[in-house]
Amino acid sequence: MSTANSVNLIETSKRLAARSAVDKHVTSEIKILGVGSGSTVVYAFERVAELYKENLLNPNLLCVPTSFQAKQLIIEAGLRSSDLDE
Repeated sequence: MSTANSVNLIETSKRLAARSAVDKHVTSEIKILGVGSGSTVVYAFERVAELYKENLLNPNLLCVPTSFQAKQLIIEAGLRSSDLDE
């Protein structure tokens, strides 16, 4: 297997795992969602944004980022954001 194929397989696996975790654990009852950092958070938050746009999550969902990257994901998705200090 080539390096490019290995990287693609890893990224595909990360995306599937992240989407599955969000589908299993992020529900419409959640009011506050912590958004972490790391190589998989982009895929997880991509799914959160999809569910939010499909009106499947709490319309008043408040996202709390733990990093600059997480804050950017929240802003780009058009979700509400709060700081850890609030």
